[in-house]
Amino acid sequence: MNKSKMLDQIKDNYGFKKDAELAEFLEITRQTLSNWKSRNSFDAELLYSKCPELNPAWLLTGDGQMLQKDSTDSINKETDPEVLREKLVNLLKQLDALEKANNALEDANESLKETKSILQKRIAELEGK
Repeated sequence: MNKSKMLDQIKDNYGFKKDAELAEFLEITRQTLSNWKSRNSFDAELLYSKCPELNPAWLLTGDGQMLQKDSTDSINKETDPEVLREKLVNLLKQLDALEKANNALEDANESLKETKSILQKRIAELEGK
């Protein structure tokens, strides 16, 4: 099994043009990827953890389909306009909730600053006596 070719197939599947892009995606150095290719090896566990749609049997043997059967359906669902709209609506709701939480934290921060100032003045008064 030619693991260098397998790495190139993974790179192509993700739409990366350069090995550096694949290395960054995998969170490894370019040198590590280069070493894998030159030594005809790779870390199958790492690849599977970063690319769970890969067929584990293919990763271990190089035989069969690269992608698990469910991954094609998953990719189609990810690009479905209705699914994307629903995700966008959920993200907007999350953003709104985060903005409200941020405003509440800013208010609490201001209140704490005022309390700190009052306490510092009181400490100064007590130390001065």
